[in-house]
Amino acid sequence: MKLKGIPPWPVYSVAAGVLCVLALLSMLALDRMNWQKGEKSYIFTGARVHKAPKVQVKPAPAIVKEKQAEPRAEAVRKPEPKPKPKPPVKEPVRVRPAPAAAAPRSKVALVVDDMGNSLEALDELLGLGEPVTVSVLPYSPHSRETAEIAHRKGLEVLLHLPLESLNNHDSEAGIEGLIHSGMSEAEVRKTMADDLDRVPYIKGVNNHMGSKVTADEALMRIILEPLKEKGLFFLDSRTSGKSVAYAVARNMGIPAESRQVFLDADGNNGLIKERLLELFRLAQKEGRAIGICHPFRETLQTLKENFHLLKDYGLEAVLASELATPRD
Repeated sequence: MKLKGIPPWPVYSVAAGVLCVLALLSMLALDRMNWQKGEKSYIFTGARVHKAPKVQVKPAPAIVKEKQAEPRAEAVRKPEPKPKPKPPVKEPVRVRPAPAAAAPRSKVALVVDDMGNSLEALDELLGLGEPVTVSVLPYSPHSRETAEIAHRKGLEVLLHLPLESLNNHDSEAGIEGLIHSGMSEAEVRKTMADDLDRVPYIKGVNNHMGSKVTADEALMRIILEPLKEKGLFFLDSRTSGKSVAYAVARNMGIPAESRQVFLDADGNNGLIKERLLELFRLAQKEGRAIGICHPFRETLQTLKENFHLLKDYGLEAVLASELATPRD
């Protein structure tokens, strides 16, 4: 009796045989491929000797590596000579002491007295573009304003202290803040204190007139005591050859200096210029000099036209306080 849909057994036998043959052929093909590559073979083992030598061409990369390693050794050795950049260390031996050894420029200070009567005069002095010291009369109409503007603009301010002279009693009449020889010590101290309070931002004091008072050592000591207390310097205007004011100030330990050249010349512009150049030549010779003038129209015009010449003389314009130090 036959089962429906099931083929007879011989068909299965043929199929199984075909599969076995195919499997065997695959094994042979794989084993031959391994033999050709020089790998392990189970059937073609005897003929493997012919292909093996070809694989030993691999030493070539090792030779290349050795040749590549040589440049690296050279590259590592090259930095060794580089520690010789010592020549630059010799640069500190620069011969630059020459500029440092050069003598400092000589200095000149310009002091303008009788300031406080006109703000226009102050504007002209500011227009010079150089350090200038302005000395302000304590009871002038614009004393405080002049001092404030000058200070704000970088100028130096002094109190222009009115002192009694020998021959100008008529012109002295009515001058407020004047100290004269007939005053008691208490009156001198009171007047001095009032004058100092009238002008702000002062760095020092110089005398207005005063040919009589500056020759009186005892009176000058009373006048100078407040300067010592306040740390101010004194500039002797030298209105008299008999003045002892500078010497007394020095003796009291107060920074002080004296005027060397007086610039005003009764409206003579040519003479004013000559005196200005005299000031410059003296500063060149002595290393320092102070000139005093007044804000007259001719003097201001001459300064405007010629003060810049100080550069041609190799001079530096400074404030008067910078020169109120002991000389070498």
